[in-house]
Amino acid sequence: MEDAGRVLTFLFSQLPLPLVVLLLAVLSALLTGIGTRRAMLDLDLPPGRWPVTFAVVAAVISGLFLWGVLSWQSQSTPEVIPANGWREGRVLYHLSLMILLLIVTATDLRSYLILVWCCRIGIGLALLGAVISGQFQLAHVWVDWNAEIPQLRGPEIPAWLAIHPHWHGLAWSLSGMFCGVILTWLIRWLGSWVLGRNALGSGDILLMAMVGAYLGWQPVVVITALAPILAMGVGVIERLWGNRAVLPYGPFLALASLVVMSCWKWIWMAEFSLSFESSRNRAAVFAVRRFFGDPLQMLLIAGGALCLLIVLLGLLRIYKSLPTRKTHQHSE
Repeated sequence: MEDAGRVLTFLFSQLPLPLVVLLLAVLSALLTGIGTRRAMLDLDLPPGRWPVTFAVVAAVISGLFLWGVLSWQSQSTPEVIPANGWREGRVLYHLSLMILLLIVTATDLRSYLILVWCCRIGIGLALLGAVISGQFQLAHVWVDWNAEIPQLRGPEIPAWLAIHPHWHGLAWSLSGMFCGVILTWLIRWLGSWVLGRNALGSGDILLMAMVGAYLGWQPVVVITALAPILAMGVGVIERLWGNRAVLPYGPFLALASLVVMSCWKWIWMAEFSLSFESSRNRAAVFAVRRFFGDPLQMLLIAGGALCLLIVLLGLLRIYKSLPTRKTHQHSE
């Protein structure tokens, strides 16, 4: 494994960055096109232009992702610093997730179905990579930034994480997988209660299990909060100007995952003032990284988020009752 790490470090450091991005973007496009075609055939659907379209999308998205991670260090945080070789390996690790997410998006948009084999392959790759490397996490399974004293000491990180990196890899990957399952199942249950029918399918739960296994539980929480916002914005536009009665939720989970994976540094280190006046008092500043180290604050905000989710689902029920543009034209 050390030899493989040296090879990756050499390739990423010796080759010009644009060439590295181009080569990996082309590879991502090829794998996405092949995977999309295979998925369409498994669903007994004619592939048509879908494989080519999603291959092009993969090339663009993976290129932007690679440039952000390698040039802008968009995943780097103060407490998670993979060693040389593993840092480059994490890029390839996340590229595999991106490819699987695009394949899932293609099948969900085309047939409202998420293939089980696609998510199972992802879960297997995620767990394997997490355990073997011990360094692919975006955030440790537990870290308390509330214990930080600027210029004196950093956040509190359990000592065993460094002593047993491979067990830690298994821990953060499994916790992310179970967190993805539980949160998505909860949304599905609430959707059934508010809307009177299943708002999400079992494929969405499996999709978030895969995402959680790759990214960990903290990113899953952010993705779960972001996806409904994306869905509501796109859904309202589609309802008013389109004629598609139902939009699949999987693509929004995939899009939120791509956003979080590509912008993790800025999400994790984000701070928001809770007062109109600038203050150095930490109590007057909400920091995302400190939030994930405070169980009481997490419970309070989770309760508020649950209420907000019920409101959003209620608005979704109202939105479903809106006439589409096609209906207006037909009535005229």
